[in-house]
Amino acid sequence: MKYKFIIIIVSILVLTACEKDLNLFPKTELSTGSFFLKEKDFKLFANQFYDYLPGFGTCGRDEWSDITFDGSSISNGTYTEPNTSSLYNGCYDRIRKTNDMLEAIEGVEDEQLKKSVSVYKGEALFFRALQYWFLYRDFGGVIIVDKPLGVEDPLLYGTRNSRKEVVDFILNDLNEALKTDVGTLSGTKNEGRITREAVLALKARVALFEGTWVKYHNTGADANAYLQQAIDASGAILDGGKFQLFDRRDVLGEDSYRYFFTLETERKTNPAGLGKEDQNEIILANKYSQKLRNRGSSWVVVAWDDLSPTRKMMDMYLDANGLPITNPNSIFKGYLSEIDPVTKRGTNWEYVDRDPRIRANHVQPFHQYWYDRPYAKTFEETAEQLIGTGYFHDGWSISSLTGYVPYKFCNEIERPIANDYPVFRLAEMMLIFAEASFEKNGSITDAELNKSINMLRDRVGMPHLTNAFVATNSLDMKEEIRRERTVELFMEGFRYDDLRRWKTAEVEMPKAILGMKWGGNMFESKYEVFDLKANKVVEVDNSKIHKYAIDADGFLIIEDASKRFWESKHYLRPLPLLELEKNKNLTQNSGWIGSAE
Repeated sequence: MKYKFIIIIVSILVLTACEKDLNLFPKTELSTGSFFLKEKDFKLFANQFYDYLPGFGTCGRDEWSDITFDGSSISNGTYTEPNTSSLYNGCYDRIRKTNDMLEAIEGVEDEQLKKSVSVYKGEALFFRALQYWFLYRDFGGVIIVDKPLGVEDPLLYGTRNSRKEVVDFILNDLNEALKTDVGTLSGTKNEGRITREAVLALKARVALFEGTWVKYHNTGADANAYLQQAIDASGAILDGGKFQLFDRRDVLGEDSYRYFFTLETERKTNPAGLGKEDQNEIILANKYSQKLRNRGSSWVVVAWDDLSPTRKMMDMYLDANGLPITNPNSIFKGYLSEIDPVTKRGTNWEYVDRDPRIRANHVQPFHQYWYDRPYAKTFEETAEQLIGTGYFHDGWSISSLTGYVPYKFCNEIERPIANDYPVFRLAEMMLIFAEASFEKNGSITDAELNKSINMLRDRVGMPHLTNAFVATNSLDMKEEIRRERTVELFMEGFRYDDLRRWKTAEVEMPKAILGMKWGGNMFESKYEVFDLKANKVVEVDNSKIHKYAIDADGFLIIEDASKRFWESKHYLRPLPLLELEKNKNLTQNSGWIGSAE
């Protein structure tokens, strides 16, 4: 599919200059009927919606949580009410465009044309639901606008709809989209367009979010009704058999999982030469291609380089036997890191006998790795040729604030980079199915686990999660399901929202942010790195780490607990103050400036 984001749209839908009408972006008096005359017009208009899909910047939502760190004011609760919000205004701008499309489709009188544009009605409904999802997950109830607004429309100064009204509106839009011909353009020729499974995936995500929010925040709504919708929607995808987990250990070994997130088509990005066409796990991708969009996904740099994994994240990975590392029977060897005197490579006990995803998602200290500069692999070099190239994780890292370097989405080729961002993938649907089943029923069967979580474990060679295993080892099934979600979806922007919907943010977020093990490790007595080019161990200046304190267990304290806050008001973000000023009927979320409480 070729994305054509057209300039003509701007002139057709110019915003009014009247200041009082800026907040919900009313349409002008121009009629869109002069534009929507043929099927190609509808497709051309719908193409712009695909630029609304989340991309690699979404990874930054993990920065707001406890598993990565970048000094975010949101993660430590020091942020204040903004005057404006690009999220708030941007979503309503996009909602206005989807409403224009839907109104135009409803106005089509020719039955043949109405039938042919049914697919674009489905797409418009999906993208309207997506924008309301972005608003509702952060702000809760917002004003529902389901039609184009004139400059005098009273809805411009309307009141907020309830949380339940908004989430039900989203789910209804998705159900209506499923009644259209959405997905009929999703073949090879139109690769990247919305499919029926993408509609179901968004429905599953929204329903799980609200079902657990209702359950743990005691809102009084029917949590099980939403959880059942999440089960049904995710289950339909799992049972449909259209998608399969990417598992090419036959040619990529343990690195198969890591290379899945960097697949390209135009250039070789893994030793086996596999491309995007060799995976069938991604349900909907934000497509990046030098050919299709004439630009590489530079956002990969942001997604990879700006996030520093925390001690909390690293300790979540199970040992190779499927036990938490704190379990008395765990085979976890500890945190010692040292350089092997023979191989001159790192021996990092923290990564030994662990879930292989810890090595796929994080660069091991004293190991060589590549990025898009200063040199990247062509996957044709010999080991000797690679000496002195790329980077060497020397136990610390200039790109990390915690000492841990993320590997997920880390490309090993030079720019331009054009791997896709997975908006929805099968793994998430498996996790939704497992969690919703457990939350609704208070338990989960081994058959349900085998249909979901254990398939994720199979592809990385981890033992199955079973009810007997949980009972034998005194584990908590809910905690293990949540652990699996956090590990599998690391750096995909879910953790912040998960802590809020589970209502555990008030417990987890005020805790100190810890980094790598320093005290009692080799770093404390002598900070060394192995210089690949010089082929010897050299001392380096370790002044960077002196700014951090060390806790009683020897871990670096990146942000002390005294600087970490979480209040009840933080479960919802504040509405921008200028919106409250323009619309006196608009109420603020509880606890923030402008609220009645």
